[in-house]
Amino acid sequence: MKLLPEYAQILIVGVVFQNSWTWYITEREYWFLNIEMEDRFGIEVLDESTAETFLNKIKEYKVSTLELTDMIVELKDVFQNYDEVLEFLPTIYVDFDKREFFSSFPEPMSFEDYVPEGWIGEYKSFHELVPVKERYWLVDNEDIFKKLCIL
Repeated sequence: MKLLPEYAQILIVGVVFQNSWTWYITEREYWFLNIEMEDRFGIEVLDESTAETFLNKIKEYKVSTLELTDMIVELKDVFQNYDEVLEFLPTIYVDFDKREFFSSFPEPMSFEDYVPEGWIGEYKSFHELVPVKERYWLVDNEDIFKKLCIL
């Protein structure tokens, strides 16, 4: 794991591309899809046509579900309230195959307003869209976030 989540700065992002699920922990700026970002490798619009190039460029930020689960297991006993766990929640869901973008970013920064033309962009919880086997917050059949009344 190259980066650790940091509230409202370094985000946990779920990505679907070519029918494959992947988690990333990255800087938030990458995920304003239709704005040219200085640090996005010259990719003006991040969409289904540029996703492969972009995802190859950020492969060092890819993180496995097991790594995320291990992180939650290591920290779960210290979580006392909602605020302590916020940075470990998945914040953004991008499905390049279906052209969907959902954000549950907790601060007033509307990523969902910056999607490419023809895409769906919404501010909403997307946790039910995460395949069960990819839900790193399920530990020993217990939903760690739900236990803390978060999801």
